Formats: sequence, structure tokens, C-alpha cells
Amino acid sequence: MSGYTTQDVAKMIGVSSGRLRAYLRAGVLAPERGARGELRFSFQDLLLLRKAEGLVKQRIPAHRVTRALRKLRDSLPDTHPLTGVHLGADGESVIVHEGSSRWQVESGQMLLSFEQNAPPAEEAPLAMLRSRAPAPPEEELAAPTIDEMYEIGCTIDEADPTQAEASYRQVLMQAPEHADAHINLGRILHERGDLAAAEAHYRRALTIRASDATALFNLGVVLEDQGMNDAALDAYSKAIEADGRNADAHYNAARLYDLAGDYTSALRHLRICRDLTRKP
Repeated sequence: MSGYTTQDVAKMIGVSSGRLRAYLRAGVLAPERGARGELRFSFQDLLLLRKAEGLVKQRIPAHRVTRALRKLRDSLPDTHPLTGVHLGADGESVIVHEGSSRWQVESGQMLLSFEQNAPPAEEAPLAMLRSRAPAPPEEELAAPTIDEMYEIGCTIDEADPTQAEASYRQVLMQAPEHADAHINLGRILHERGDLAAAEAHYRRALTIRASDATALFNLGVVLEDQGMNDAALDAYSKAIEADGRNADAHYNAARLYDLAGDYTSALRHLRICRDLTRKP
């Protein structure tokens, strides 16, 4: 069965088991049960957990985050998922951003510059959600922002590279100039053995950020894996220009210089690599 186990979630999001149980009791997550009765969380659950934990990291007490999410969940139409709501922090309160307005979830208090015209607390914002026109399809509402999609891709990169790839591709559909998404997608394709596609994404990242040391180093590796040692050495040299403390780039450059018979350059880069990796 697809989905993420409790252990996966703890590793990827960093949420404690106690807080995860609180979110479950509050009914803000919708995991399914696996063949052995284990909980299986969806990608949407991961997005919501990441939002919730982000609020906790902004120093909102965890119980207030849970309570606010539960109240918001109870107030939303069934077709409007929590992941489609833009949440933020105001002191120790969870707030919702809707266009140019902001309001506190627990109190219902509007946070506008013209608060004297705001509807009564506790009633207006939640009533507005209940009475709003029929919502668009859930897929549209639930779509995370570009930053959220990129960050969740980074979070699940090692545990679920297939879903991470989908996340990075979605980022690039909306933001083709997102250099970091190109680099991370290139690395996933590289590890899968799709060298030409990986090279293309590294090169695209470099058209956006010409001196990106990570993209240059990764390009060097993928070129070397394709047997293009001269081009790889050039990429490693540029990576070193961008970041002289990149020990791996020095080591790989030394190895290629050695293969080319340039032992002086090889020894120079090996010495630098040794100095950079030497323990204090």
C-alpha cells in the first residue's frame, strides 16, 4: 500500500510521536490503515504537518496550533482542505491570510487596518468560510505554493525520491527558473542513471546561476560518468573557483589530472583536499 508510515513521517518532518497523536486526535489528519493495521499518511498529510510544525517553530504553543487547526477544520467545507489555507503566526496566535485580510483562528478577530468595520469576533471569518460560494475542485485548492512544494521535495528526497521528483517537476512547471529544483531533480535523475537528463538540468541551473558550486560539481560528476573527462575537469575547476573549500571537487580534479599525466596539478589539488579534510 502507498503512503508514509509513522516512522517515515517522524524522520521526514521531525514531529514527535506525542504531537502526531495530538494531531490525529484533533482529526486534522486523514491517514488510512495498511494491511497490518498500521497508519499510512498521504502526501497531503505531510504538507499539513509541515505547516503545523512550522507554526510551532515560530513559538506558537503546540496545543494552540492543534486547537486552531481543529477549529479551522470544523469550519471549512468538505471540499476545502486545510492545505489550501494560507496559515501564519501573530505572536502566539495562528492566523489565516485571505487576500489582503488576516484573522485569528481561535478568536475570529479580524486583523485589519480598518478593524472598526470588521464583523464581530468569533462569527465573521468562519461564517464567511461556511457561506462562501462552492469551492473549486479539491486538487486546485490543495495545491501548495512553489516554496512549499520545493521544501517538501527536499524533506522526502531520500525517503521517497519518486515523489520528490514529482514535487520538483511541479515546481519547475510553475517556476522554470528555480535553479535549486533543477539541481535536485538532476541529482535524482543522475542517481537513477539518466545521465543525459541530469546533465540537462545541471546546465539549466547554471544558465540561471552561473557560479553555483553545487551545480558545477554535479555537472563535473555526470560528465565524468559519461566519459567526458576534459569537460568534467573544466566543470570541477569552475566549481573550485566558485567555492575553493569544495574538497570533493579538489579530489576529483586531482584524479583527472593524474589520469591526464599532469602530476604537478594532481599533487597540488590532493594537498588542498588533504588540508580541507584534516581534522583540527
